[in-house]
Amino acid sequence: MKSNRVFLTGASSGIGAAMARAYAAKAAAGGASLTLGLVARGAVKLEELAKELRGRGATVHVYAADVADTEAIKKAALAFADAAGGADLVVANAGVGIPSALREGDASSVAKLMQINVIGVTNTIIPFVPTMIAQKSGVLVAVSSMAGHRALPGRVAYSASKGAVIAFMDGLRMELHGTGVHAMTICPGFVKTPMTDVLDHKMPFLVDVDEAVALMTRSIERHDDTYTFPWQMRLLRHALVRAPEWLVRLTAPGARKAGTI
Repeated sequence: MKSNRVFLTGASSGIGAAMARAYAAKAAAGGASLTLGLVARGAVKLEELAKELRGRGATVHVYAADVADTEAIKKAALAFADAAGGADLVVANAGVGIPSALREGDASSVAKLMQINVIGVTNTIIPFVPTMIAQKSGVLVAVSSMAGHRALPGRVAYSASKGAVIAFMDGLRMELHGTGVHAMTICPGFVKTPMTDVLDHKMPFLVDVDEAVALMTRSIERHDDTYTFPWQMRLLRHALVRAPEWLVRLTAPGARKAGTI
Protein backbone atom coordinates (compact mmCIF):
# COMPACT_ATOMS: atom_id res chain seq x y z
CA MET A 1 0.00 0.00 0.00
CA LYS A 2 1.27 3.46 -0.86
CA SER A 3 0.96 5.43 2.37
CA ASN A 4 0.69 9.11 1.46
CA ARG A 5 -1.65 10.24 4.24
CA VAL A 6 0.09 9.39 7.49
CA PHE A 7 -0.99 10.24 11.04
CA LEU A 8 1.71 9.72 13.65
CA THR A 9 1.82 10.20 17.42
CA GLY A 10 4.93 10.69 19.54
CA ALA A 11 6.29 12.57 16.55
CA SER A 12 8.51 15.20 18.16
CA SER A 13 11.57 12.98 18.73
CA GLY A 14 12.95 9.44 18.63
CA ILE A 15 11.20 6.83 16.51
CA GLY A 16 8.26 9.11 15.69
CA ALA A 17 10.37 11.94 14.26
CA ALA A 18 12.61 9.50 12.40
CA MET A 19 9.58 7.79 10.87
CA ALA A 20 8.12 11.12 9.73
CA ARG A 21 11.45 11.99 8.09
CA ALA A 22 11.63 8.57 6.43
CA TYR A 23 8.19 8.91 4.84
CA ALA A 24 8.98 12.46 3.72
CA ALA A 25 12.27 11.34 2.15
CA LYS A 26 10.59 8.43 0.36
CA ALA A 27 7.83 10.65 -1.02
CA ALA A 28 10.34 13.25 -2.20
CA ALA A 29 12.52 10.62 -3.88
CA GLY A 30 9.52 9.14 -5.67
CA GLY A 31 7.94 12.44 -6.62
CA ALA A 32 4.81 11.55 -4.64
CA SER A 33 2.64 13.80 -2.51
CA LEU A 34 2.62 13.25 1.24
CA THR A 35 0.31 14.57 3.92
CA LEU A 36 1.49 14.11 7.49
CA GLY A 37 -0.40 14.57 10.75
CA LEU A 38 2.08 14.93 13.60
CA VAL A 39 1.02 14.64 17.24
CA ALA A 40 3.04 15.26 20.40
CA ARG A 41 2.80 17.33 23.55
CA GLY A 42 5.71 19.64 22.65
CA ALA A 43 4.42 22.27 20.22
CA VAL A 44 7.83 23.87 19.64
CA LYS A 45 9.57 20.65 18.59
CA LEU A 46 6.59 19.71 16.42
CA GLU A 47 6.70 23.01 14.58
CA GLU A 48 10.45 22.69 14.03
CA LEU A 49 9.98 19.24 12.53
CA ALA A 50 7.02 20.40 10.46
CA LYS A 51 9.08 23.24 8.99
CA GLU A 52 11.83 20.79 8.04
CA LEU A 53 9.41 18.37 6.39
CA ARG A 54 7.54 21.08 4.54
CA GLY A 55 10.92 22.04 3.10
CA ARG A 56 11.05 18.54 1.64
CA GLY A 57 7.68 19.00 -0.06
CA ALA A 58 5.34 17.39 2.48
CA THR A 59 2.05 18.88 3.62
CA VAL A 60 2.19 18.82 7.40
CA HIS A 61 -0.56 19.30 9.99
CA VAL A 62 0.58 19.73 13.58
CA TYR A 63 -1.49 18.79 16.62
CA ALA A 64 -0.02 19.61 20.02
CA ALA A 65 -1.94 17.23 22.29
CA ASP A 66 -1.56 14.53 24.93
CA VAL A 67 -2.54 11.09 23.61
CA ALA A 68 -4.15 10.35 26.97
CA ASP A 69 -6.72 13.11 26.26
CA THR A 70 -9.47 11.21 24.45
CA GLU A 71 -11.36 14.23 23.14
CA ALA A 72 -8.25 16.13 22.04
CA ILE A 73 -6.92 13.17 20.04
CA LYS A 74 -10.33 12.45 18.51
CA LYS A 75 -10.53 16.08 17.43
CA ALA A 76 -7.03 15.89 15.91
CA ALA A 77 -7.81 12.61 14.13
CA LEU A 78 -11.04 13.89 12.61
CA ALA A 79 -9.40 17.19 11.61
CA PHE A 80 -6.60 15.32 9.85
CA ALA A 81 -8.94 12.94 8.03
CA ASP A 82 -11.01 15.90 6.87
CA ALA A 83 -7.98 17.91 5.72
CA ALA A 84 -6.28 14.96 4.01
CA GLY A 85 -9.42 13.42 2.58
CA GLY A 86 -8.90 10.23 4.55
CA ALA A 87 -5.97 8.34 6.02
CA ASP A 88 -3.77 5.58 4.66
CA LEU A 89 -1.60 4.90 7.68
CA VAL A 90 -2.01 5.62 11.39
CA VAL A 91 0.90 4.93 13.73
CA ALA A 92 0.18 5.03 17.47
CA ASN A 93 3.79 5.45 18.51
CA ALA A 94 3.62 7.59 21.65
CA GLY A 95 4.60 5.81 24.84
CA VAL A 96 6.51 6.24 28.08
CA GLY A 97 8.44 4.27 30.62
CA ILE A 98 8.15 5.68 34.12
CA PRO A 99 9.16 4.34 37.54
CA SER A 100 6.45 2.76 39.64
CA ALA A 101 6.26 2.07 43.36
CA LEU A 102 4.33 -1.20 43.48
CA ARG A 103 5.78 -2.38 46.78
CA GLU A 104 5.02 0.99 48.36
CA GLY A 105 1.37 0.73 47.36
CA ASP A 106 1.40 3.77 45.06
CA ALA A 107 -0.82 3.23 42.02
CA SER A 108 -0.60 6.76 40.60
CA SER A 109 2.46 6.19 38.42
CA VAL A 110 0.97 2.97 37.03
CA ALA A 111 -2.28 4.79 36.22
CA LYS A 112 -0.34 7.49 34.35
CA LEU A 113 1.64 4.90 32.38
CA MET A 114 -1.51 3.00 31.42
CA GLN A 115 -3.22 6.21 30.33
CA ILE A 116 -0.43 6.97 27.88
CA ASN A 117 0.67 3.50 26.75
CA VAL A 118 -2.75 1.84 26.50
CA ILE A 119 -5.48 4.50 26.39
CA GLY A 120 -3.21 6.64 24.22
CA VAL A 121 -3.16 3.84 21.64
CA THR A 122 -6.92 3.29 21.63
CA ASN A 123 -7.50 7.06 21.53
CA THR A 124 -5.35 7.24 18.41
CA ILE A 125 -6.53 4.15 16.56
CA ILE A 126 -10.29 4.03 17.10
CA PRO A 127 -11.30 7.42 15.60
CA PHE A 128 -9.82 6.35 12.24
CA VAL A 129 -11.70 3.04 12.03
CA PRO A 130 -14.90 4.42 10.42
CA THR A 131 -12.88 6.47 7.90
CA MET A 132 -10.80 3.49 6.82
CA ILE A 133 -13.78 1.14 6.65
CA ALA A 134 -15.58 3.65 4.43
CA GLN A 135 -12.60 3.92 2.07
CA LYS A 136 -12.04 0.13 2.28
CA SER A 137 -8.33 0.54 2.90
CA GLY A 138 -5.77 1.60 5.47
CA VAL A 139 -3.26 0.32 7.99
CA LEU A 140 -3.52 0.85 11.73
CA VAL A 141 -0.22 0.37 13.57
CA ALA A 142 0.48 0.30 17.29
CA VAL A 143 4.04 0.40 18.58
CA SER A 144 4.33 -2.00 21.50
CA SER A 145 7.58 -3.52 22.79
CA MET A 146 9.50 -6.74 23.13
CA ALA A 147 8.56 -6.38 26.81
CA GLY A 148 4.91 -6.88 25.89
CA HIS A 149 5.46 -10.58 25.18
CA ARG A 150 6.11 -11.47 28.84
CA ALA A 151 5.62 -9.58 32.09
CA LEU A 152 8.92 -8.96 33.87
CA PRO A 153 9.68 -8.21 37.52
CA GLY A 154 10.95 -4.66 37.77
CA ARG A 155 9.01 -3.82 34.59
CA VAL A 156 5.56 -5.02 35.63
CA ALA A 157 3.46 -2.02 34.59
CA TYR A 158 5.41 -1.35 31.40
CA SER A 159 5.22 -4.99 30.30
CA ALA A 160 1.51 -5.12 31.12
CA SER A 161 0.77 -1.95 29.15
CA LYS A 162 2.62 -3.20 26.10
CA GLY A 163 0.99 -6.63 26.39
CA ALA A 164 -2.41 -4.94 26.43
CA VAL A 165 -1.54 -3.16 23.19
CA ILE A 166 -0.65 -6.44 21.50
CA ALA A 167 -3.90 -8.05 22.65
CA PHE A 168 -5.98 -5.06 21.53
CA MET A 169 -4.47 -4.98 18.05
CA ASP A 170 -4.77 -8.77 17.65
CA GLY A 171 -8.48 -8.55 18.39
CA LEU A 172 -8.99 -5.47 16.24
CA ARG A 173 -7.32 -7.17 13.27
CA MET A 174 -9.81 -10.04 13.51
CA GLU A 175 -12.74 -7.66 13.93
CA LEU A 176 -11.72 -5.71 10.82
CA HIS A 177 -11.12 -8.79 8.68
CA GLY A 178 -12.76 -8.39 5.30
CA THR A 179 -13.06 -4.60 5.50
CA GLY A 180 -9.81 -3.83 3.68
CA VAL A 181 -8.33 -2.37 6.87
CA HIS A 182 -5.32 -4.03 8.50
CA ALA A 183 -4.37 -3.71 12.18
CA MET A 184 -0.86 -4.66 13.27
CA THR A 185 1.62 -4.36 16.11
CA ILE A 186 5.33 -3.59 16.02
CA CYS A 187 7.43 -4.70 18.99
CA PRO A 188 10.89 -3.14 19.04
CA GLY A 189 13.72 -4.31 21.22
CA PHE A 190 16.15 -1.61 22.35
CA VAL A 191 16.37 1.36 19.97
CA LYS A 192 18.87 4.18 20.45
CA THR A 193 16.69 7.24 21.15
CA PRO A 194 16.59 10.01 23.79
CA MET A 195 14.34 7.66 25.79
CA THR A 196 16.97 4.92 25.98
CA ASP A 197 19.95 7.27 26.32
CA VAL A 198 19.18 7.62 30.04
CA LEU A 199 19.10 3.89 30.76
CA ASP A 200 21.63 2.65 33.28
CA HIS A 201 21.52 -1.04 32.33
CA LYS A 202 22.85 -3.03 29.40
CA MET A 203 20.80 -2.93 26.20
CA PRO A 204 21.44 -6.10 24.21
CA PHE A 205 21.08 -5.94 20.43
CA LEU A 206 20.72 -2.14 20.44
CA VAL A 207 19.47 -0.82 17.08
CA ASP A 208 20.10 2.63 15.62
CA VAL A 209 16.89 4.62 15.19
CA ASP A 210 17.21 4.90 11.39
CA GLU A 211 17.73 1.14 11.08
CA ALA A 212 14.74 0.59 13.36
CA VAL A 213 12.53 2.81 11.20
CA ALA A 214 13.68 1.02 8.04
CA LEU A 215 12.65 -2.31 9.59
CA MET A 216 9.34 -0.88 10.78
CA THR A 217 8.36 0.67 7.46
CA ARG A 218 9.15 -2.56 5.62
CA SER A 219 7.01 -4.45 8.12
CA ILE A 220 4.15 -2.02 7.50
CA GLU A 221 4.47 -2.48 3.74
CA ARG A 222 4.28 -6.27 4.23
CA HIS A 223 1.16 -5.92 6.40
CA ASP A 224 2.64 -8.11 9.12
CA ASP A 225 0.41 -9.04 12.04
CA THR A 226 2.92 -8.75 14.89
CA TYR A 227 6.54 -7.89 14.12
CA THR A 228 9.33 -8.07 16.70
CA PHE A 229 12.82 -6.80 15.88
CA PRO A 230 15.76 -7.11 15.63
CA TRP A 231 15.98 -10.77 14.67
CA GLN A 232 17.82 -11.65 17.87
CA MET A 233 14.88 -10.33 19.89
CA ARG A 234 12.51 -12.26 17.67
CA LEU A 235 14.29 -15.47 18.60
CA LEU A 236 14.50 -14.45 22.27
CA ARG A 237 10.75 -13.79 22.30
CA HIS A 238 9.98 -17.48 21.79
CA ALA A 239 12.31 -18.49 24.61
CA LEU A 240 10.98 -15.77 26.90
CA VAL A 241 7.32 -16.75 26.62
CA ARG A 242 8.16 -20.38 27.40
CA ALA A 243 10.68 -19.83 30.17
CA PRO A 244 9.70 -20.87 33.72
CA GLU A 245 9.15 -18.07 36.21
CA TRP A 246 12.24 -18.93 38.26
CA LEU A 247 14.44 -18.34 35.20
CA VAL A 248 12.68 -15.08 34.31
CA ARG A 249 13.19 -13.86 37.88
CA LEU A 250 16.91 -14.63 37.72
CA THR A 251 17.52 -12.93 34.38
CA ALA A 252 15.16 -9.93 34.57
CA PRO A 253 16.57 -6.42 35.10
CA GLY A 254 16.34 -4.77 38.49
CA ALA A 255 13.67 -2.38 39.70
CA ARG A 256 13.02 0.59 37.46
CA LYS A 257 14.63 3.94 38.23
CA ALA A 258 13.40 7.37 37.24
CA GLY A 259 13.74 8.05 33.53
CA THR A 260 14.06 4.41 32.50
CA ILE A 261 11.82 2.27 30.37
